[in-house]
Amino acid sequence: MSIALYPDRIAALIRRERLTRFSGGVIGHFWAYLTPIAWIAFVVILFHALNRAPPIYVPAEIFVATGILPYLAFRQTITSLSRAIPANRSLLYLPQVTSHDILTASGLRDGLNLIISALVIFGGITLIYGNRLPADAAQVVTGLALAWFLAIGVGRFIAAVGLISDSFARFVPILLRPVFWLSGIFYTATELPPAVQDALWYSPLLHVTEIVREGYFLGYTSPVATVWYPVFCGAFFYVVASPIETAIMRRRIARYRL
Repeated sequence: MSIALYPDRIAALIRRERLTRFSGGVIGHFWAYLTPIAWIAFVVILFHALNRAPPIYVPAEIFVATGILPYLAFRQTITSLSRAIPANRSLLYLPQVTSHDILTASGLRDGLNLIISALVIFGGITLIYGNRLPADAAQVVTGLALAWFLAIGVGRFIAAVGLISDSFARFVPILLRPVFWLSGIFYTATELPPAVQDALWYSPLLHVTEIVREGYFLGYTSPVATVWYPVFCGAFFYVVASPIETAIMRRRIARYRL
């Protein structure tokens, strides 16, 4: 197929992804954006119930939102990519569609969801609670983009390994559980002891969360936030996944031809 038709093919797969993942019309789409709001509300209630004050002098709502949103973007994108190929297995019989196309469409769809969720959540909290706008909006966008890019790399790797074992995707939620506690949702790196900072430095999502908070809160400077580390981790997993995916798909095509 002509390269000129490639964007049309990806757009068609994105539309299919939207219709299948968010079934139920308007309610299905609304539910996709209600999930992060519900997470944020639950953690804020937990903060108040435990008399936990944010370590930064900001309202709990926006502090929690700057931690929950990167984590959910990371988690949802990985989950979507890990399920994309099994859910669209029938499309692989079409010569025009590859596993790369399916994963690309799924990742782009999650990127669009992240943009809408960020606008709704940050905008809503700003309007309802009268919070200040981000001190550096570009850095906030950079942090959210890093969460998505990291998830694309890790998710692609998990999807490639899932081609070897169909049951592997079932373990993805279990593998993601520790990330919730390592991503800095409830704390900042500045309040951690140096030894703990050194250990959690290897959590790329903590870097992402700290970058978002540095950009959102004027005067906050993180001792661990770096852009290159999440980029390196995402790129590493993406590069490792590509030959695995290609080799498995070629083996399957050869098997079908026999």
